Order: sequence, then C-alpha cells, then structure tokens
Amino acid sequence: MSKYRETPCKYYICFGSCTKGRTAEHKGYCQHCGKYLPRARVHHINKKKLYNEKVRGM
Repeated sequence: MSKYRETPCKYYICFGSCTKGRTAEHKGYCQHCGKYLPRARVHHINKKKLYNEKVRGM
C-alpha cells in the first residue's frame, strides 16, 4: 500500500471544509490554492532511495 507524503494545509479541516471558505479537497484543489500554507515543515524521507543506496554499497 502506498504512503502519501503530502503535508496538509494550515486551513484544511476535513474533506469539503476549509477555514478560508473554499471547497477543501486536499488531493486536488488545496495543493494549488493561492492561500495554501503547510501545517508544518516536514522532511519526507525517500525510503526507496535509501534502500537502493544500501544495496549498491554492499
């Protein structure tokens, strides 16, 4: 199962609900919204890249 590495918007409450009064849909509209601010600065680790580097190093 895939794991999404998207950071939700500061104003995103739930599907269809946004404190800025927009139609909140995190997968689509929120990422392209002009008022988008990430909740936190999170560093997403690329696990596939780490695995490949580990295998090549052996």
